[in-house]
Amino acid sequence: MIVTSNQKWEPKTFEDKLIFDYSLENPGTFYLEVTIGSRRGNGNWPKKSGIRRIDAINIKNSNSENIIFGQKEFLYDDFQKTVSNKSVELIEAKQKLNRLVIGQVIAGHDMFEREYDAQDIEMVILCGKGDPALEWVCEKRNIKVEIVNQ
Repeated sequence: MIVTSNQKWEPKTFEDKLIFDYSLENPGTFYLEVTIGSRRGNGNWPKKSGIRRIDAINIKNSNSENIIFGQKEFLYDDFQKTVSNKSVELIEAKQKLNRLVIGQVIAGHDMFEREYDAQDIEMVILCGKGDPALEWVCEKRNIKVEIVNQ
């Protein structure tokens, strides 16, 4: 069962749909468009560092109910406390697996690790189409690739 935080969120973009479909099989609390790189945050980023967003963070749970928080439905400080000492999935979603999304998930992992106090961070790429050579690269770097058929 999926519960959205405000009962109004629906997947609109292709990437939203990938995340939504993934959430059906992977229970947890999903936070969409999580900010990293903010000088206001805990990462102690240098001046002129750009703010970036991670498509989704899933805090895994053992029950079958999922909660999805849209981008403007949670505060940085509250999220910081919620994710502290938790195992999370850092999720990037794209139409097809490519080098860009691999770089995004690796950079996102390192920046998220610096900024938030998560216990364990698993990298996940959701895509509509794979690429055998790049899937091999992801496997070598412990990046989980899920090809979600739309």
